[in-house]
Amino acid sequence: MKNKLVLVIALVMIVSTALSGVAFAKEDTGLQDAIKRVKQLFVIPEENSEFSYAARTMGDITMWMLDWQSKGDQGSSISVAVDSTGDILNYYYYKNMDQDDSKLPKVSRDEAKAQAEGIIEKINPGILDSLKLVEGAQYISIYDRTYYFSYVRTHNGIDVPSDGIWVEINKQTGELVSYNKTWNKDFSFPSTEKIISLKEAQEAYVKNLGLRLTYNTVREKDGVRVYAAYTPIYGLGYYIDAITGERFVPGSRNGINEYMISFNESEKSKQLLDAGIGGANVVLTPEEMEAVEEVAGLLTQKDVEKIARELKVLELDDTFNLEWANLSKDWPTRTNYNWNLYFLREGDENGEGHCGVDVSINAKTGEIVNFNISKTNKEDVAKFDREAAKKTVEEFLKEIQPEKFKETEYDKLADEEITSTEGEQPIYLGFNYTRLVNGVLFPNNGIRVGFNAATGKIESYSLEWYDVKFPSVEKAVELEKIYEIFFKEIGLELQYIIDGNNVVYVERSVAGADEKADKKTEAKLVYAVNTQKPARFDADTGAILDSDGKPYKENKALEYTDISDHYAKKQIELLAQIGVGLEGPELKPDEKIKQKDFMLLISQVLYGYQFYGKNALTSDEETEDLYKMLIRQGIIKEDEKNPEAYLTREDSVKFVIRTLNYGKVAEISDIFNCTFKDKDEINPELIGHVVIAKGLKIVNGYGEYFRPKDELKKADALIIIYNYLQI
Repeated sequence: MKNKLVLVIALVMIVSTALSGVAFAKEDTGLQDAIKRVKQLFVIPEENSEFSYAARTMGDITMWMLDWQSKGDQGSSISVAVDSTGDILNYYYYKNMDQDDSKLPKVSRDEAKAQAEGIIEKINPGILDSLKLVEGAQYISIYDRTYYFSYVRTHNGIDVPSDGIWVEINKQTGELVSYNKTWNKDFSFPSTEKIISLKEAQEAYVKNLGLRLTYNTVREKDGVRVYAAYTPIYGLGYYIDAITGERFVPGSRNGINEYMISFNESEKSKQLLDAGIGGANVVLTPEEMEAVEEVAGLLTQKDVEKIARELKVLELDDTFNLEWANLSKDWPTRTNYNWNLYFLREGDENGEGHCGVDVSINAKTGEIVNFNISKTNKEDVAKFDREAAKKTVEEFLKEIQPEKFKETEYDKLADEEITSTEGEQPIYLGFNYTRLVNGVLFPNNGIRVGFNAATGKIESYSLEWYDVKFPSVEKAVELEKIYEIFFKEIGLELQYIIDGNNVVYVERSVAGADEKADKKTEAKLVYAVNTQKPARFDADTGAILDSDGKPYKENKALEYTDISDHYAKKQIELLAQIGVGLEGPELKPDEKIKQKDFMLLISQVLYGYQFYGKNALTSDEETEDLYKMLIRQGIIKEDEKNPEAYLTREDSVKFVIRTLNYGKVAEISDIFNCTFKDKDEINPELIGHVVIAKGLKIVNGYGEYFRPKDELKKADALIIIYNYLQI
């Protein structure tokens, strides 16, 4: 919820900032119309009396940002964006939510969905026929205060992924919290008459896009883990043209524009981390650095400065001063230390000659990890084409990294030319060489080089080369079999893609004037990879993998097939709505519950986002991590850990009372009056826990008996969790 709130507020701030400073004619009635339109659709409470507005124009359209605030810090606010056609684009209602901290919803999901669709229809009559609910976006964590519903636009039954409506409904009151509409108006839809068949699209995908075997990485607490998988060669931003069967990517001349952009962003993040700006970097004090150098035999700052100054490509003469240096663990493997240096040459009063150089050097081997040269450059005309630049780059790599360069393959996906004007020779060229291990590409590793085609010099270099174990691919499934799985389990679907480059001219008749042509964007009809499941397949089994390289498990809302006439049906279903429960579809509610499964239920309550969708512990490692977390929180003690044991009623109460942070009080057992007739059977140390649990109505017992040693049923465990959430 916090991330969504930040996003909404950020959008509002961006719009508000962009709208300020617009001048309007004295007789302009647009603001009055905008206010009336909003008040026709939404109730603005009297307490929200402080009104402000901003506006901006886009062609013939004016967009108004209206804001109603209440006085005082603990009040509420309503922000609405409405354009001069009366279209509501954004609505956000904020009020202090601390008034109701209930974790269990008072409004059901079905009721909230009906409310959301009623609002959508009220604002946009008839639009529901052109919307489809995105099922995968409908699940809610226990700590979400809202239900959220995402609808994608459709045309002729085909998705338009760029367009849609997002609605949030308060799960306690049923009120509208936020509404966001993205709807491209000025474009046309091509006919589906001449599209290729799905079978032809699949053949075109294999030919023009395709899958390949790669090594992939997962970040773990101690570094990275590598696994082998079949993945899309071009990623998911590429499509098959539904008319021609050719490869297509929106907004790109050569079909790979965004690849270079993402490369630049990741490189920037890497440089920031290397410079000590980021949580993954470990910067040492001088005393710690001295100890590390002494024990591990690391190079000194003087050593690495000498290496940097002797590297010809950097041209670090005496005019450059070393501004700062630090020693930090490499990222993300955290297996080595790197020296990070920054050299600066000041320019003249006009900035001429100014140049900064960042360099990272392996503190043990002296190997150059990366560098980046930033300087003023008068040259603005490219004198080197890509082939000449590539030759220079590869000569440099043979000199600086001869052995590693032999273990790479030139990646044509990064053979990108970014120009400001179509047809001009680009100034900056990027070259990417991907690491090969066991004949398999490792896209996360390799060498990247940036070349200035105006000066003929290399200006950036980055080496990513993990020292990790690689699994064998000798028994990898044949690619043909992977395609069968891919098309059966994932598949392609028709979509309309909005591409700003695809402009058509539409004739229109104007009364009393000649015919004129309006520019209009035509949507592109494509076959796209279905994104409901990840397109990643285990190299050895062909199983679909999630982003952690583990078998993919569909994140469905919890539903059980064996509770229809059970006494705990209400509690079980309400918990399932907020993601609290055990694996289905059969719950087997009258079976005894194991300690580890009760610990999992508690973790779903305590760490809602982290454990949403985690309804079973599938490995010893997962179980161990769960217990470590709960031991740190004081929920369970090390000597109480018994994952496979069935849980007694008194122990279940003990863990819940600790979860409520009443454990210390409960341990003062002689201040409590236990009225259960079988109190002598209760562990004397747990008398306080049982009495508090009864007082809070977490447990009721069996009449006058508690039955402390009885082993707890799954249904009764869920009732205890339900009652806990009522407090």
